[in-house]
Amino acid sequence: MMDAILDRKSVRTYVKKPLDAHDLELIGDIIHNLEPKKGPFGHQIRYFFYHQDTLLDDEAKKIGTYGFIKNAPSFVGGVIENSFEAIVDYGYLFEHMILSATEEGFGTVWLGGTFDRSAFSSYTKSNEIIPAITPIGYEADRRFFEKAIRYVAKADRRKKFDEMLFLHDRNHPINHESIDGFMKRCLEVVQVGPSASNKQPWRIIIDDGIVHFYLDKTPNYATMMPFDMQALDMGIAICHFEQGLIEANQKYQFKVLSNHQVPSWIYILSIEISK
Repeated sequence: MMDAILDRKSVRTYVKKPLDAHDLELIGDIIHNLEPKKGPFGHQIRYFFYHQDTLLDDEAKKIGTYGFIKNAPSFVGGVIENSFEAIVDYGYLFEHMILSATEEGFGTVWLGGTFDRSAFSSYTKSNEIIPAITPIGYEADRRFFEKAIRYVAKADRRKKFDEMLFLHDRNHPINHESIDGFMKRCLEVVQVGPSASNKQPWRIIIDDGIVHFYLDKTPNYATMMPFDMQALDMGIAICHFEQGLIEANQKYQFKVLSNHQVPSWIYILSIEISK
């Protein structure tokens, strides 16, 4: 899955044709395999697969992606409890789904604020939310439109290590040269993770084999959304870090600690790495 993390890119323009029977089965298998999986806080996603054979533009208008996503033949989304911890879990679990689709050669892109949730209201119950969906299809050749969107989203710009990573406390930033081994690899795949508007709000403090994840919320960002959009970003960062640990055959466990609050940051959880 590490290769998928590095290969994944946001695809907004698709070949205008439906998925074939083989690929429909592949997507179904991905969803089936992920449905039992729980996030770090114990929540599960109830997935749905929205496939269309014809009238792709009409469906895009219905979903609210017309003009932003071109020719997507299918969408995958999910439903989860509308709480902060559940949204973190959604980011963690849905990134697994997107990476699994990437491994199979499909194009995807995280859509959190650019679709009409009411189009999928039949899937939700009381106090549930669809935080994000992704198109699933065959990537078309990139055009000016795609490059323009990436420029607006600053998708090719990433925070440096010393802007988001710290040793012992937030007063000691870590630069790229001061860390090596599997930990460096884990942090590099966090660095390349997608985030809403490329804000990259994750902050990480490493302290004696325990890695603490925090959210540095962007002021006044996405305040009209019915959930905390940046909680998704935290789940994605945790997913990527964990994949680095798995690649390095490191044993670890998720923990929620009570004594790791930091002023102006929101503590999410910690990952304790076995020595």
